[in-house]
Amino acid sequence: MPSRFRPYAKTTKRVLLLAALPLSLFMTGCFTGVEGTKKISLSRDDRKLLEVMAEDTFLNSISGRPLRLWKEGKRFQVADNRIALLFDRMSGESAPDDTASLGGRCLAYSGTGRRVRPDGTDEALIIFADGSRRYALPSGKTPGAAPTETMSDKLPMLIDLDQVDMARRLLTGKTLWIRTPLWYDSLGNSFKGRKFVPVTVSGVGPGTMVFPLRLTLTDEAGREFFQLMNLGNGNNESRSFARLFRLSDPRRNYPAITDEVWTLIQNGNVRPGMTKDECRLALGNPKQAESGHDYSSTLDIWQYDDGIYLRFRDGVLVDRVK
Repeated sequence: MPSRFRPYAKTTKRVLLLAALPLSLFMTGCFTGVEGTKKISLSRDDRKLLEVMAEDTFLNSISGRPLRLWKEGKRFQVADNRIALLFDRMSGESAPDDTASLGGRCLAYSGTGRRVRPDGTDEALIIFADGSRRYALPSGKTPGAAPTETMSDKLPMLIDLDQVDMARRLLTGKTLWIRTPLWYDSLGNSFKGRKFVPVTVSGVGPGTMVFPLRLTLTDEAGREFFQLMNLGNGNNESRSFARLFRLSDPRRNYPAITDEVWTLIQNGNVRPGMTKDECRLALGNPKQAESGHDYSSTLDIWQYDDGIYLRFRDGVLVDRVK
């Protein structure tokens, strides 16, 4: 074995390093003299963006309602035609085999029923109406449990339009600062926008069965684009309000960042010399962090889901590898 690789063989026996080949090559060229490396969780500073903020609770008032509080006529939008596979045959009616075009249509709650399962137990049915046609959705709950355990925001392939209306009242006309550079056109095609720029919410409507809200947004140049959003809170949801937006200009929180670096951040780019905070703002929190040291410096590697690796020396970005 060549002498320059012996320190790494010894270190690898003692600790777990990232196994990906690109990173192995990266470390071979850059970590000469590392005496020990260990896997660490993010430090307190590295996790500060995960703290509860106003954005995490901004939509808390928009929550699902239990079945016992529904009034007849409560509206739901069908998010997927496959809901036809879930409907049960109503007594005296033909099987709902002609519902392939229900996607995008509005169904109104019209009461409850019950059916006997194959094991002999009772199950509550939720009845919806579409004009003169009725549809029975098995709740998966007993008639006794369904009134409290069946929630309007947990029904498969149905969007609670009362929640959409509440979101519309809260958000329409509001200026927000978007956190993601991934924007979408009216056909759902993604394109690269900018992050941490002000946008105005010009419309809120129903989205998909996964992300029930569809926001129409306009940037400072008058360009219109769209985002799908769910109604979960904070960082526990992939497209929550807190993951997508800030309520105020985040630039004010970082007065030490130069205009040139802030422009890089807004475009999701990094360059050598940027700090950890600046890189985190540009690319988000890393999937994994590795920390070690040589004889004089602290060395860190951040790994991202898209195959990007950032290497820091004493908290300053040295280079980026993908």
